[in-house]
Amino acid sequence: MAKNRLIFYSIFGAYQLAAFIFTLVIDTEDTSSLLSLYGYLGWFKYLSFIGVILIVTDFAWSWRYIIRARQEVEEFRHENNTLKAKIYDIQETKQPSSTATGSK
Repeated sequence: MAKNRLIFYSIFGAYQLAAFIFTLVIDTEDTSSLLSLYGYLGWFKYLSFIGVILIVTDFAWSWRYIIRARQEVEEFRHENNTLKAKIYDIQETKQPSSTATGSK
C-alpha cells in the first residue's frame, strides 16, 4: 500500500476511534453530562461532515486506482501484441521462401 494511503487510513482510524469514545461518553446514565454536551453539538456536526469527506475521498481514491489499473492492463496488452508482431516478422524474414528454391 502506498504511503499516502497508509496516512489516510491512520487518520480515518483515529477519527473512528474518537467517534467511538464520544459515543461511550454519551452512553452514561447521568443526564446532566448529556445536557452539558448540547453546547458541543455543532462541533459534532462538523466532525461528522469530516467523516463523510473522508469516506468520499476514499471512494474517489479507489475509483482512480481502478481506472489507472485498467489503463495499465490495456497498455501492457498493447505492448505484448506489438512484441508478438515483431517476433512474427523476425521469424518470417528468417524463413527461406519456397518459391526462391526451384527444382530442376
